[in-house]
Amino acid sequence: MPQSQPKESPIRKLFKLLVLVIGPLILLSFSFGPLLQAFGPSSSPDTSLITEQLRAEADGYRAVLEREPDNRIALEGLINTQLQLNEPQGAIEPLKKLLELEPQDRGLRAFLSQIQQETGDLEGALAQLQILYEQDPQDSQVVQELTGVQMSLGRHAEAVALLEKYLESAPEDNDVRLRLAFIYARTNQTEKAIALYDQMIAADPSDFAPVLGKAMALSAAEDETLRAQAPQLFEQAARLAPPQVREQIEREAALYAQLNQPQAVESPTDGVEPQFTPTP
Repeated sequence: MPQSQPKESPIRKLFKLLVLVIGPLILLSFSFGPLLQAFGPSSSPDTSLITEQLRAEADGYRAVLEREPDNRIALEGLINTQLQLNEPQGAIEPLKKLLELEPQDRGLRAFLSQIQQETGDLEGALAQLQILYEQDPQDSQVVQELTGVQMSLGRHAEAVALLEKYLESAPEDNDVRLRLAFIYARTNQTEKAIALYDQMIAADPSDFAPVLGKAMALSAAEDETLRAQAPQLFEQAARLAPPQVREQIEREAALYAQLNQPQAVESPTDGVEPQFTPTP
């Protein structure tokens, strides 16, 4: 069974839910983006000097690796300098080499998959996540990230099958249930999405996340009768949510209402998914 996790903050819960509407890849990129910013050179007047020093360090590590390809200290040093230079592409090969030396290091493999996503190598990231999944099929975070990459690659059926299989043994994992319900809604399986949201709402009527998810799903439904139910659910989600996220929910409700207004002429933005800027 999955290990229990600390209770998530309301702001983070809202952020994760809204990001699902944009696409799972953004959530994965979000988790890695601040890391690059933290490692990256500062914007102070000494930036050029720092960058020059980092490049010299990187060249030194490469020289060591030419003589000693398995030198862990040099591999780790090259990875760190590439990240500090905000050049994640240059960290991939030393990361792969380090992983060859430490194939059971799950953290290292997950890190590699995130860098591959950041640099656009989704197939490479998928391969690493698949290995992590095969090692531990009950790792909830791996399941979510794996299905996120599958969704980004358009492999919706594979993502659904994986999530459904996971939930057979962990039916109360709400993060995974929220993701599955989103995919149902995105693939026009609205009835399945609503049924799953209703299960979560019945289990915990005080949780705003499934109510908000249901409102979003109904707003995107083809059936006008279903769409008409969405505003009330947005209001309910806002009432249930803590004050620090209520305003954000109200903005999303207004955006959905605007997008669903009848159009006299075809808009150039028809069919484009709404872009949100939630605050983590």
